[in-house]
Amino acid sequence: MSQVHPPYFEQNKNQSDLRDIDRPFYVGIQDTEQEGYQIASHWHYHMEIIYIAAGKAWITIGNDSFEATAGSFILIHPCEVHSVTIETNQPSRHYVIGFDPELLNPMPQLAFELQYYLPYTTPLHGLHKWIQPEATDLAPLHVLVETMYSEYQDRAFAFELAVSSSIFKLILWLLRYQRTLLSPAFAEDVIDDSVKMAAFRGVLVTINENSHLPITAEEAAKMCMMSYSQFARFFKRMMHTTFTQYVMFIKIRRAEQLLLDPTKSITQIALETGFQTSSYFIKHFKRIKGVSPKRYRKDRLNLEPL
Repeated sequence: MSQVHPPYFEQNKNQSDLRDIDRPFYVGIQDTEQEGYQIASHWHYHMEIIYIAAGKAWITIGNDSFEATAGSFILIHPCEVHSVTIETNQPSRHYVIGFDPELLNPMPQLAFELQYYLPYTTPLHGLHKWIQPEATDLAPLHVLVETMYSEYQDRAFAFELAVSSSIFKLILWLLRYQRTLLSPAFAEDVIDDSVKMAAFRGVLVTINENSHLPITAEEAAKMCMMSYSQFARFFKRMMHTTFTQYVMFIKIRRAEQLLLDPTKSITQIALETGFQTSSYFIKHFKRIKGVSPKRYRKDRLNLEPL
């Protein structure tokens, strides 16, 4: 395999072109014939959608790996550790569409769902990271992605509007598809823009941005101007898990990122993610991810060609 990139910990949304440094999106393409291709484990703050237009690729998200075939869309939520591998002698083409959730700021409900809601509920409820549209949907989606890429490359007048509108259309389809996979009771939880929901969003932002700091359900309840019991019920209804379990999920996700740095010890990572002891960290990491932190690191940093 000729193209192997070393592990890295964070990637700017615009990969190479300095003209795009201030734009909240990018659209790239990767063609391979015989040489193979590998992007090592990494993470970033923006969302990414990978579309396999031809061939196939091995995708790893966290410690879950699967082979994505032609016609599939793969969702990479913000902060998720992931990698892409295409074997040698495997002709393949895939598009990569990246965008900041801030692109949806005029639509706060959708921005919230993409950045703070679906990243948790997807693994919890078994929703697909890998989406294989029906033929009737795939044809227009394929044209949509190709048009998006052409607009991004040609940079005609107002191409930013053309790319953004295509991203909106793709997100619309993906969100509606995901919703069809939810149970009726789950799908009824509509997130509105009330004062209560604004405060709730603030709590999730605080947890996500300060995963190393202790925050109790009592403190979170005060932020939402609720009693502890009210907050516990509200959180469970919205996130379909307890506050404690959600905080643990965020800590472990942060640990996944830090494990990509081989200079950090397991004890350092435990402390940086808010665990008081490495043994407590290892116990919960293994419970949630199914492997020990040491094994996870070894698997993610293994760059040997296939």
